[in-house]
Amino acid sequence: MVKPEIVIKLQEPIQHGSEEIRELVIRRPKARDFRRLPMEPAMGDMLNLAGDLAGQPPSVIDELDVADMLAVVQEVGKFMPDGPATGDSKSA
Repeated sequence: MVKPEIVIKLQEPIQHGSEEIRELVIRRPKARDFRRLPMEPAMGDMLNLAGDLAGQPPSVIDELDVADMLAVVQEVGKFMPDGPATGDSKSA
């Protein structure tokens, strides 16, 4: 069973207004979260999805350190469904 949420501790905390963000809590996505994603999401699409799942605005996600960004995208990628089946390769 997949965890209901993932906690990512940031290597480089983000200052957002008066708040210091030291971790992102990524919730498990629902079908609605994938509705706007293209079949082959680009980095920006993955970052938008990460922000939605973490309940953070783009202004926070945009400030992620590169190492933290890669960790976030990797974790969010674990939720991505496999591509559509193309059929059986056996001949009839």
